[in-house]
Amino acid sequence: MAHIYGPQKDGDRGLALQRRHNKWRAKVRIPAHLQEAHGGKQYLQKTMTALDRPSAQLEAKAWEVTIRAQWATQTPGQSTPKRILRELHETIMDLALNGTLNVQGRPQDDPRELGAEIALEKIEGRTQGRDLTPEEEVEVAALQDALQEIRRNERPAPRRELEQSFSETAAEFVEQWARQKGLKQSNTKQQKEATYRLFAGFIKDRPLRDIRRADAAAFMDTLRRFDPNWARSPKAKQMGWPELVKQFGNHPDGLADATSNRHAQALQELWNWGEKRDRCSGSNPFSDLRRRLTVGRNVLSYLPWQPDELKRLFNPPPSRQDVTEVVLVALYTGMRLDEIASMTFGQLRSEDDIAYVQVEDAKTPAGIRQVPLHPALSWLAGRTGKAGERVWPKFNAEGPGAKAGADAGKEFSRFKLARGFTDRRKTFHSFRKNVTQIMERAGVPENEWAQVLGHERGFTYGRYSPEGITLAQKARLIDLIDYPTIKLPHPR
Repeated sequence: MAHIYGPQKDGDRGLALQRRHNKWRAKVRIPAHLQEAHGGKQYLQKTMTALDRPSAQLEAKAWEVTIRAQWATQTPGQSTPKRILRELHETIMDLALNGTLNVQGRPQDDPRELGAEIALEKIEGRTQGRDLTPEEEVEVAALQDALQEIRRNERPAPRRELEQSFSETAAEFVEQWARQKGLKQSNTKQQKEATYRLFAGFIKDRPLRDIRRADAAAFMDTLRRFDPNWARSPKAKQMGWPELVKQFGNHPDGLADATSNRHAQALQELWNWGEKRDRCSGSNPFSDLRRRLTVGRNVLSYLPWQPDELKRLFNPPPSRQDVTEVVLVALYTGMRLDEIASMTFGQLRSEDDIAYVQVEDAKTPAGIRQVPLHPALSWLAGRTGKAGERVWPKFNAEGPGAKAGADAGKEFSRFKLARGFTDRRKTFHSFRKNVTQIMERAGVPENEWAQVLGHERGFTYGRYSPEGITLAQKARLIDLIDYPTIKLPHPR
């Protein structure tokens, strides 16, 4: 049934409105599986009472929503989706408030009020002696809400029984968030969706308005005790909240504070968005659930590899040649993992006899730069291929941005664990720390090295020296990189 009742644009709903002899006639397509129950008809038609097009459109929409609500209940065991009931409520209110139901009475009477009252009387007349259907209950509620607004000139409070579930609100928020201009390809959207799926399971998908501070705190307390690697399990996406807690909860290490803060931030953003749209009430229950991150206490920064550790890594080298090569590029350039793993032959260039990599798809504008190739990487400078082909094609392009860095990172993680390195502070990013350490010890000004590493320069340099240092100057900095006590492999 999802193909009928899922989100639809006005042009996709199958409702047509045509003018026939000074009257408007609405036509809606009958779902294929219900056509037999309608005598084989493909369409239902109805002539509207309104004579002007705007009112006829509202009347047609109300009729169409009512018909779809009835169709939703014609499958055994299925009730009308809340989305359909909510749309029916909004449409009936629009009809009453915009004058489509107007009935003229005494001069002092409001024709909108009189029209809504008569509509209520008609419902009462046709339902005497039986309980109201869910659709009829919604019609009554909509007319009563419209009367309240007409009489008191104030919008009635949202009907709790019709409010969107948490997951519905979250899906709408993510859709709008993803349409922002200037967003770079990343896995942020997937991370937000994962957070909202977890919380929806925890609160049993209640509306956003029903969430209290105790709910938010209890969720975060439980989530912080999850296995740090829980999301890497292929089965985790298919598990409900109780299963996830049983399988991955109460871990001795738990999630890093930075990770749990990301979940709290995503929930806080959703609440702020919903608050502006009257989806919730009260203060933001997620506003003070993030923990302060302090380097050395709950934030462990990356550490450079020590000489004896580099010897262990390369004795013997990784069995995969491409893993060996991307590590060497990192050691002699300080480039980021994805910048290396995604590198194409078209990025290998030369200018004034200086071979360099043109980094194009970087995290920040400062990351778009020229990185000269160290003499120890002459083997890379001599590689040739088609401009758009990746230098290391065996790394799978993964994620929303089709980045190869994720797969390369997994391969390196497996390799370092096999060599006995379990410290989270020693990763592929640590090679970047090695190069930075060399520059600092050589006394290279931070402003100059930032232009090779891809960091933002200070305000003064960026404002008054926008061109930065030359390629030749960058090459002289790269030449400072040396590992004299370590025998590193030299690929062909």
